[in-house]
Amino acid sequence: MTDDRLRRRLAGAGYRGLLGLTALTDALPARLRFGHWQSVLALTRPADDLPAVPRPPGPPSDGRDAPSPDPVPHQSWGPSCMLVAGELDGGGVEQVVATLALGLPGEGFEVEVVTSRSGRVGAELVAAGVTVTVCDTEGLADLIAGRHPDVIELHRPDPGLVSAVAASQRPVIPVFHAVESYLDSGARATLAALSGSAPACIAVSSGVARYFSGLAEGARISVVVNGVAPDGVAHAPDRVGARTVLGETIGSPILDEDILVVALQRYSDQKNPAGLVDAFLVAAEKDPRMRLVVAGSPDNWLEYRRADLLRRRSALGERVHLLGDSDPATILAAGDVYALDSFAEGGPLSAVEAALHGLPLVLSDVGFARDLVGREGVVGEVVDGPCPGFGQADLARVRRRLHQPNRRLFADALVRAPGRGRGRSGQVPEPFTERAMVAGHAGVLRSVLD
Repeated sequence: MTDDRLRRRLAGAGYRGLLGLTALTDALPARLRFGHWQSVLALTRPADDLPAVPRPPGPPSDGRDAPSPDPVPHQSWGPSCMLVAGELDGGGVEQVVATLALGLPGEGFEVEVVTSRSGRVGAELVAAGVTVTVCDTEGLADLIAGRHPDVIELHRPDPGLVSAVAASQRPVIPVFHAVESYLDSGARATLAALSGSAPACIAVSSGVARYFSGLAEGARISVVVNGVAPDGVAHAPDRVGARTVLGETIGSPILDEDILVVALQRYSDQKNPAGLVDAFLVAAEKDPRMRLVVAGSPDNWLEYRRADLLRRRSALGERVHLLGDSDPATILAAGDVYALDSFAEGGPLSAVEAALHGLPLVLSDVGFARDLVGREGVVGEVVDGPCPGFGQADLARVRRRLHQPNRRLFADALVRAPGRGRGRSGQVPEPFTERAMVAGHAGVLRSVLD
């Protein structure tokens, strides 16, 4: 047996072992699964940091909490809005919060962002002059009492945050970013009580709105889809330059004839990176020109390791490259196809950004995927998701399978995607624009304060 075949066999055995660890993780109650258990899973972290395409120069951030500025007195020109964000490191929710923090003052609101941990996004907001306050969950109630904001938007469903804002006696607007299937019954009940009594709620897609309408009877939910800025293409490098930078990052040149599938996503349970890698490897068997780049923050090292061992057990594994949090404009400018095979989504901003770059999309049927692909100028295909339901038990059964049910459907869509041509580059389809998103949130906020 050759060394290469032996390495692939060992990777296959390791992957089967991780399926057992996945089953154990899914069986844990939420208070353990999203708490100290993550420290245990961090033992699967690789020895070296993941390679990443550097972002353009910006405010320095070493990942530690940014200092909280002194409180800014409330202005007399408009109502105050507190955006409770959880962590502010990198990802779609953080990008939405950042866009609102920068855009709502133009709608007449004074904004303060409250975060339990301020990373890259928090540092960028501070540099832009936004008030960013670092506050742990236990101190949030006291902070709200001291600030006395006119209205609060809650962007994370963490039970501690939900309890703190619910006890504040201030108007609270929960913002639903995803189908929160992993919340336990107690957390769902707490969130349902807040949502049912809230003067308004916001969901980032009609699918998420339907889910929470069933969870919180009587909740008044408005749909405001997530949006991106139309200038993203203007700031991106050209295709040749982007491929050169990306090739240097992965240590392997990307040839002009390569069909580059790109995915901007966290390594997390919800995003399903292992399922995407597995489906891609089937596609690469049919078209050996295909390569895959996945780039994002490793929220869950078990999910990263699952994707890593899947590629290592395949003879085509060298066609798969797993990166850390990277410059999205460079990744998208280098790509030929955009892919996202999530279990659950709300409004994936990265898919809208890919459409802005004209990439054909291959998306699982979650969130606003069908609404986006159905827009004029957007090219793509929506595939059945990897799991027919959103319940935790349903997801657990699929996650511990060696191959997911939509594996070949998704692979076939990847093979077809390059032949669909490109979409309209440089234009964001309505209503998926930052302008429309900020105006939508401002409208709901005003309705609560009137």
